[in-house]
Amino acid sequence: MGKPIYYMTATVRFHKKKFLQKRSVWIVSRYDNPKDIMAYDQWTMARLDRELLPPKAKNRRIIIQGIESIKQVGTTSDASNHL
Repeated sequence: MGKPIYYMTATVRFHKKKFLQKRSVWIVSRYDNPKDIMAYDQWTMARLDRELLPPKAKNRRIIIQGIESIKQVGTTSDASNHL
């Protein structure tokens, strides 16, 4: 059996026009820890970067502060079971 996939709402912080912004965003990931999402889930972090920051932004750092809600929506496929 594969690993779980989670749908979450999270609070993120980022700089936009020299001001610190705070927003609630949705995330779909295999990881349920903010630290792991920021370190290992490049797909989600790239999507947040595209959605939250303008193309000419110089400070492109997005920090996931915390998880507000979490729900398991499925599991990943496990190819080893098919052999």
